[in-house]
Amino acid sequence: MRRFYALCVKRYLSSLLALLFLLLFWWVYLLIALAIKLDSPGPVFFRQKRVGIGKSYFEIYKFRTMRVDTPHDVPTHLLDADRYVTRVGRFLRKHSLDELPQIFNVLSLDPKKKMVFVGPRPALWNQDDLIAERDKYGANDVYPGITGWAQVNGRDTLEIPEKARLDGYYASHVSPFLDMECILKTFTDVFSGEGVVEGGTGAMKREQAEHSGERKRILIITNHSYMLWQFRRELIKCLLKDYDVTAAMPFVGHEEDFKRMGVRCIRTDVDRRGTDPVKDLRLIGTYKRILAEEKPALVITYSIKPNIYAGFLCGQRGIPYCANVQGLGTAFESAGLAAFVSVLYRAALRKARTVFFENEKDAELFRRRHIVPEQKIHILRGAGVDLADYPYVPYPANDPVHFLYIGRIMKEKGMDELFYAAERLHKEGYSFILDLVGFYEDSYETAVRRLENEGIARFHGFKEDPRPYYAESDCVVMPSYHEGMSNVNLEASATGRPVITTYIPGCREAVDMPETGMLVRVKDEDSLYRAMKKFLALSPKRREKMGKNARAKMEREFDREAVVGETIREIGPI
Repeated sequence: MRRFYALCVKRYLSSLLALLFLLLFWWVYLLIALAIKLDSPGPVFFRQKRVGIGKSYFEIYKFRTMRVDTPHDVPTHLLDADRYVTRVGRFLRKHSLDELPQIFNVLSLDPKKKMVFVGPRPALWNQDDLIAERDKYGANDVYPGITGWAQVNGRDTLEIPEKARLDGYYASHVSPFLDMECILKTFTDVFSGEGVVEGGTGAMKREQAEHSGERKRILIITNHSYMLWQFRRELIKCLLKDYDVTAAMPFVGHEEDFKRMGVRCIRTDVDRRGTDPVKDLRLIGTYKRILAEEKPALVITYSIKPNIYAGFLCGQRGIPYCANVQGLGTAFESAGLAAFVSVLYRAALRKARTVFFENEKDAELFRRRHIVPEQKIHILRGAGVDLADYPYVPYPANDPVHFLYIGRIMKEKGMDELFYAAERLHKEGYSFILDLVGFYEDSYETAVRRLENEGIARFHGFKEDPRPYYAESDCVVMPSYHEGMSNVNLEASATGRPVITTYIPGCREAVDMPETGMLVRVKDEDSLYRAMKKFLALSPKRREKMGKNARAKMEREFDREAVVGETIREIGPI
């Protein structure tokens, strides 16, 4: 019965009431239109793309309250209101009179473009955070309204999760009596201006923080400053807009860049791969001291030791925290070690706000082992790739073909399989160069020198900027055994280079086979050999086309800006 009222009765009743309203108050519209024209140049009405029932799109009508040079599809709380709002516009917004033209949306005969008098306020088409929050409560499944339950219970003072929760309450309790209560409270608020704060969502809370001089602090704990800079600096820039940020990490590069950004940096000694209990106890003591000194409002951790040690300490002290599982490494390869690490992770993540994963398979393992409940899991597409920093580069006219490997030269990255495939192809008379960029472990020094002496490979060592090597390559090879999300695959694809990589979580997501690259079986030297041989047989035009397809895939699916936005939304208000 409630659904019938929400979708049918309200639809026709609202249209009837809208006609009556226009007949009674047409002169109000005329006076407001005249005031707008006298106050500032531009049209009387403003149209904007919004989200309707079932997340369909429609154009909403409002009286124009801002200058004509205002950015069009930006939520109000992200704009400088003092700069853009007109004098008449400020009065209209304070008393919600700018919403009156939505009476024409109420009169619409198209159900997808329809509004009613009472319902959740229609979100901007690009307001993904609010739309996603409303999805949790079913608030996108009713007609949007001119006023709503959230509007009469705080409006602009509310943060997005609370606003969505109130919209969800209305959607599940809609009734004529609730609608009448909303309308009566709306008239009261219109005359008082209650709940309207320029700057939009959560503005009152931000203003109070600014006036008191308080800025909450976020503490980021990781095991590598260089990697944090390479893949998370855009996220940190966004966080710095609203919070102070401290980063606790080993100083292995870019710590001065972080300081110039405004990040407070604390050096920590983390033995990333070691199992020395004395060192790890010392690290736990360091994290305990940092938490006590920094008093963070939120902690974000990256990699296994920060996730477990700092996560456990945060849980003990009641500090909100989010963990990032960037890959499982070798921790879950043996049954005994996997059971032990599962116990540690289960204790450390028990009170985590959100646990981010970079691929579905790793998240599924944590579900299966009951380490993290489903509602705390959020899967990102890795760190994404900076499409501006890694632009498309025209395909080279190399002769011979250049295969490129970038990363640590170690067993877990598939070096045994790569070197076997390269040597076999060379013996069979195929002409190519294998470029190796990165550090090698001591056990591979002899093999690398042998490949160089045989004219198969060129070893370049570690390079701060890998972009010239991507640009000069024909194909990037990444035969890794395990990855969270291979940044090499993303960067290569963004540059416009085909990728040959293993069919494992964290690698396979970057490739649409055969359009953008090739996938091979993990730890299978023959599979890698056949793929490299097949690539050598492709025409230059086909290789170039694969590279262009790879770039297009990155633009569609792995844009870092989108990943940063998704992360910020999931972290939520602090």
